[in-house]
Amino acid sequence: MRLKIFLRQAARHYVTALLAGVIVCSLLLGGTIHSIDNSLGKEVGVFPPGATYNGANYHNDLDLTVASRASFPSAPLGVIKSLGSPGGIPEKIVSFKVTDDNLTEYGVMTLPPGKMPAKGWPAIILCHGYTNPARYSELGTYISDMRFYSTHGFAVIKPDYRGQGRSLHAGQANSGYYSMAYNTDVMSLISSLKQTGFIDKSNLNLWGHSFGAYIALRAAVLSPDIKNVIMLSGPVDSLSKMYLSYSPPSDENNLNALKTRQDVFNKYGPPTENTIFWRNASPINFVSLIKAHLQIHVGEQDQIVPPVFSADLDAALTKAHISHGYYTYKDGQHSLSAQRPQIWSRSLQLLQPTPSLAPTT
Repeated sequence: MRLKIFLRQAARHYVTALLAGVIVCSLLLGGTIHSIDNSLGKEVGVFPPGATYNGANYHNDLDLTVASRASFPSAPLGVIKSLGSPGGIPEKIVSFKVTDDNLTEYGVMTLPPGKMPAKGWPAIILCHGYTNPARYSELGTYISDMRFYSTHGFAVIKPDYRGQGRSLHAGQANSGYYSMAYNTDVMSLISSLKQTGFIDKSNLNLWGHSFGAYIALRAAVLSPDIKNVIMLSGPVDSLSKMYLSYSPPSDENNLNALKTRQDVFNKYGPPTENTIFWRNASPINFVSLIKAHLQIHVGEQDQIVPPVFSADLDAALTKAHISHGYYTYKDGQHSLSAQRPQIWSRSLQLLQPTPSLAPTT
């Protein structure tokens, strides 16, 4: 009798487990974002519409099949104060809401001179590279880039990111790779610009340097609203490959980022041990979903970020038939400072600017 009861219970547990497996598999096959794990020979990383996810909030999840479900709400851009018009280019301090994390963050904006178009100004979100968060100044970096693009008809907004600049006390500076914090900032800014009257919602673009290029690439995967993406010196490979060959200064010099990275490793294992999760956390594996046109710029003498990362992204985009340009600079260093005029010229060809609105002299 006891043997019969044991066998009956075992059979019941087996059927329950089997049904659960069938349900999970059927859900996984219903999603909209997916990647292919060739090593396993099956589709992975699918998150089904209408299903319930019981983990962290969507916007915080490194798994892009989960983060793609986040809405990143915000409010119209706020103009805090004017900084004058150096060189005829108006500069302003702006604020935007990161509603998901209950933060108000700040940045600097440059505007074109002259009359605003009927649809508003086309916009570029400039995703800056790493600077020590405690010493970051919104007016200390990339201002020449911002003024150049504004001279050619673009409103350019450079967010501080949380925990730095004027946003020093808004959240904590974190990892650009093992946290979604900075992407939540940028995605919230995209939402904000879509609600801002003087911005052309049909012409939103991203420009990123160094780890800002990684943030821009991840944002392009998550947002269908981005028209063009310009990336300079980007660590834009898979997290697994970068983990083996790259120590990002933005993480190594930030105790909070190091803690975040260790927390992720404790939960999922390092990128070499959890193929499916880390594949789904790497935007290079989702480039087929990108709606934007992309441009990659990389210096062959970059001693900070291995140039091969950009080469791998170029190969992934080519394989996925995504419109893009790939430019290498033989003498280019990580900053690509000497190559900026050529990069500006090439990027304007992609951005399809209005004629220069700079005053004639």
